[in-house]
Amino acid sequence: MATSIGPESTGSSGSGLLCSSWAREQHLDPIGTAGCYRGYMLLEWPLPWPRDLSDDPALAPVVASVRSAGMRLQGLVPALAGGPSHVIAYRWPAGAGARFERTELVVDPAEVVSAALAILEEPPSADETTDVLVCTHGRRDRCCGSLGTALAHELLADPCLLGEDVRVWRTSHTGGHRFAATAVVLPNGTAWAFCDKAALARIVRKNGPMDDLLPRYRGCGGMGSSAIQALERAVLGEVGWPLFDMVRRGAELGGHRTELVVEDPSGGRSVWEAVVRIEREVPVPGCGVPTELATKTEPQLVVQGLRRR
Repeated sequence: MATSIGPESTGSSGSGLLCSSWAREQHLDPIGTAGCYRGYMLLEWPLPWPRDLSDDPALAPVVASVRSAGMRLQGLVPALAGGPSHVIAYRWPAGAGARFERTELVVDPAEVVSAALAILEEPPSADETTDVLVCTHGRRDRCCGSLGTALAHELLADPCLLGEDVRVWRTSHTGGHRFAATAVVLPNGTAWAFCDKAALARIVRKNGPMDDLLPRYRGCGGMGSSAIQALERAVLGEVGWPLFDMVRRGAELGGHRTELVVEDPSGGRSVWEAVVRIEREVPVPGCGVPTELATKTEPQLVVQGLRRR
């Protein structure tokens, strides 16, 4: 699904390369780039952050714990300087789920590390809070530092836009900086590319047209692989927003065949299957680095023969 998103930019070669401009010009499809995790550990942590938050020596015990649990660590820019700090754990239900289950502690800033080590022993919360994480990690990538920060400030300046019980956070690197501005919406665990405030309003509210949003979908972190994320997006195009409230589990069956089992709240069950294969490999440049010097590549996925069994 190669669709151009947002304004086109020039100057996509040489030391002035902006990775997000290049991604738009190349019509890169972000599906399958969300990462696959058993959960997310969010913690308010003061700036400045190193290029990789896990390199902060004060967080070493948390980094080890998070990695052992198969989770992703995300720093949050403190909402209130000198105020209490939030430590939030999101965990995907064993086997299958519709959303991550949240546990939250509010502690003194000096207790953030100990709270992060203890929070996985706490029961999930029952409220309907939504956390929107916008990557603004400029030390990691300047597109996130500029486009992400601008978007976060827009959202924070209009607290009614996304609805009640929605919190907007500036966060550390979420992956996919070439798709800036990027956002992760929890508890659904959906990751999005080329975000703007109007698009995020529809995503958070789960309503409105999806045609321009499907090409921005990077996938759900609770899915087990990039191929399952790609299949899930194809199913999302058929089912629409209600899919995000349905229990889902996927599997790769071999021979590029991938399956997604979906259970709706009324007890119905459907099985979707398709062939998911790599269409091409593309370079992953960093800002200021010519594409020919990129040290990594990334697959562009294509879904073929979608059918419901």
